[in-house]
Amino acid sequence: MKTIPCILLFRGRGIISSLIRWQTRGIYSHAAILMRDGRIVESWQGDGVRVKTLKDWKGIDCFEVPELTPEDWDNVIGFCLDKVGEGYDYSGVLRFVSRRKTGANQSWFCSELVYAALHYAGANLFRDIQPDEVSPGLLAISPLIKPIPRPIIQ
Repeated sequence: MKTIPCILLFRGRGIISSLIRWQTRGIYSHAAILMRDGRIVESWQGDGVRVKTLKDWKGIDCFEVPELTPEDWDNVIGFCLDKVGEGYDYSGVLRFVSRRKTGANQSWFCSELVYAALHYAGANLFRDIQPDEVSPGLLAISPLIKPIPRPIIQ
């Protein structure tokens, strides 16, 4: 199975998703990276960084980063896979509510992981913004990403 890697942004339908969208003033509540094998890597509350297969594609938009080469995407995916098993960054999420700086740690919330992986691969989506300051909705407004049709997963 092969597909093109991309950023996935989710318009979640649950209560937590609604709160995330409301608090961050965006239309997206979750972010992940679609890997070439059709699975995603994400950070999820309770599990931390994990790999999974999507069964429901409702409310998911796909984005490419035109400046990234296939080798750059290998670096994005490798960065994320290296973080599998690390915890969920609850204190980072609380920063969006409290507006207080939390500091570096070895845990990740979804858009923090995606932004850090893209930055690691050379895609500087925003100038002078740290990964723990990036919400899913903020990812969507970077001028360096472009919406694409949903990849066909074979």
